[in-house]
Parts: sequence; structure tokens; C-alpha cells
Amino acid sequence: MTVVVKEENPDSPKIVASVLNNGGIIIYPTETLYGLGALAVNEESAKKVFDIKGRLQANPIPILVRDKDMLSEYVEVTDEADRLIEKFLPGPLTLVLKEKKNLPHFISAGTGNIAIRISRHPFVRRLFDFLSKPITSTSANISGQENLFSFDEIYKTFNSKVELIVDSGNLPRSKGSTVIDLTVKPALLIREGDISGERLKEFVNF
Repeated sequence: MTVVVKEENPDSPKIVASVLNNGGIIIYPTETLYGLGALAVNEESAKKVFDIKGRLQANPIPILVRDKDMLSEYVEVTDEADRLIEKFLPGPLTLVLKEKKNLPHFISAGTGNIAIRISRHPFVRRLFDFLSKPITSTSANISGQENLFSFDEIYKTFNSKVELIVDSGNLPRSKGSTVIDLTVKPALLIREGDISGERLKEFVNF
């Protein structure tokens, strides 16, 4: 049976961190969508995320980090990336950058690139007070199906499939994070989400 904790519970970040550190899978709110989370450094847990979501292992999986310092531990921060980080992160922008520190194969799908961002959601900020490693940040839905914004739909879809769900109620509609690949020249806009491509063009060429 999946445990449910309310986001507003003062102990929820500590409870969730304990589940993650013990190899468990969680669903948690971000400023865009509910995310399906595991410790990104735990290969077995990362594989479970793919299995639960029905995601092909050829598709890389994004990760969240606490701040720029943690981000720079895992990826190479280019000048372009630095400009975007300073302007848009924390926020709904995912940067694809060259992997610096090896993570499980499932995270990069063998590409050598990592999709990474810093969330501004208050729960995620509190959670990283208890975590020293990145977490996976793929959307909490079944691959190929629509995004889920309703807590009831999240619970119905993932009850008994994950160890814990953070109940943040119904999330506002979102396009998800904007994803830009900075490993190529010019940069490549992979997905336009809550931040428009036009805004990014002020800081990077693509």
C-alpha cells in the first residue's frame, strides 16, 4: 500500500528523504507537474522509475538538483548554461549538458548528456535540506499518456506502484519545463514549456 503524506506536513520532507535514501520511489509536486522520483545515483531505483512509467530505457530521464553547486558536480557548465542558470533557475527550465560525474546508465541512456534543472517549488526546496544527491524528475504519468494534474488521478494511477505520494492537491495546468540542449552548436530547443523560446533567445543562440 502506498503511503500518502500531505505537503504541508512539517515532517514531510524528512519522511520523503528517508524513503528515497532507502531506495524507494516517490511522487512529489514541482512548479510544473507531479514528478516520479528516485535517487538518481541508485541504479536499481532509477530502473524502477522506467518500469513504473513504462518508459523505454533508450530515453534519458531528467534529474533535479538542489542548487548550482550540486548541478556543477554532475554536468559541465558552459558559458551559455551559466547565463540561463542565472536568469531562469530555480524554475521551469531543463538544461541538457555534458555529463561530468557518472550516473547510472538509465539516466543518460548512454548519451553522455544529462537533462538537469533546479526546481523552485517550496516542497522540493525543503526536501533538498535532507538530500545530498539528485533525484529523478520525469513527469508522473504513464509514457505516451497525458500529464496528470489531479491528485485523485495521480493516486489512482500509482497507488501500490510507488512507496510514497506527496499530496499537493490539484496542480495548475502547465506545459512542463522548457528543455534546451546546450551540447550542440547552435543550441537546440527540444521542448517549449512554461518558458517561451523567445525569452531564451535573449541569452542563447538556437
